[in-house]
Amino acid sequence: MLDLGCGGGALLGALVADRRFTEVVGVDVADRSLAMAARRLRLDRLPERQRQRIHLWQSALTYRDDRLRGYDAAVLMEVVEHLDPPRLPALEDAVFGHARPGTVVVTTPNVEYNVRYEGLGAGRFRHADHRFEWTRAEFAAWVARVAATHGYTATVGGVGDDDPELGAPTQLAVLTRTDQTGPSTDRQTEETAR
Repeated sequence: MLDLGCGGGALLGALVADRRFTEVVGVDVADRSLAMAARRLRLDRLPERQRQRIHLWQSALTYRDDRLRGYDAAVLMEVVEHLDPPRLPALEDAVFGHARPGTVVVTTPNVEYNVRYEGLGAGRFRHADHRFEWTRAEFAAWVARVAATHGYTATVGGVGDDDPELGAPTQLAVLTRTDQTGPSTDRQTEETAR
């Protein structure tokens, strides 16, 4: 399981606690974030057997990285909005075109919902580092294009209470690769051969 753009490891702890995941990889461009994730997970205190399930790798998600190929699942939790829009095609190519996990879960803010947050005026984003935030229609169009381009099916939904007028505060997409041969199968074959 890949946590792409893992930051300080908020999701990694839950993934590591789930024994169904035989390998959990946190990936971030920032060394500082990876150090925070290591502290949060208490990697220096874990038994060796459990420690072997966890990897923290520095990598930019806008460049192809062969280490990310062959995983069954990946999460891009609150990541895409931190990229400048002209860099999105590079992320799409690196994650969906090159790494090609079997399933990818993507979450991002729903900009339409922002009016429900006190003190967040029109045209303001939820975080100072956000380069953009999508409407529900923009997110759905992006997901549909990425899925069609890279051979995935997709479902789009929300996270949080669904406002009848504005939708949920957070948007969620689950993209599943239609061709189940490829990197995931290749990785399993490689590991079996070892």
